[in-house]
Amino acid sequence: MHRRASTVLIVGVALAWALAASAQNGGGNPEAASVKNPVPSSAKSIADGQKLYQTNCRHCHGAKGLGDGPLAPTNPSPSNLTDAEWNHGSSDGEIFALIKNGAGPDSEMKPMKTKLSDTNIWNVVNYIRSLGPKQ
Repeated sequence: MHRRASTVLIVGVALAWALAASAQNGGGNPEAASVKNPVPSSAKSIADGQKLYQTNCRHCHGAKGLGDGPLAPTNPSPSNLTDAEWNHGSSDGEIFALIKNGAGPDSEMKPMKTKLSDTNIWNVVNYIRSLGPKQ
């Protein structure tokens, strides 16, 4: 009986670890998805976000968001922000969380929470939205 309980515990821990890893590496973030963007998408917000994007993101994601920047790593490569495929979730809250917290240990996309204020990150989200398909 004790051995069975140990096996169940080990399997449970492994499953929890795998789920946490998959949430970090793709598939969206339900908690972040529930967060609503407090910054209205306006011409000013998009322009402010574009400036921040060009300074902080274009080196990897490219000037037009295609994932083809001059410093883009190859494995994994940066996301194409203009298409309809969003591996880490497509809601504004998920995009915000990804920019703020980074894309995880297997990615070169590091957290921006010490470089950009929350308002600035929301402006970047609004700019990224202007690049791709309308949701």
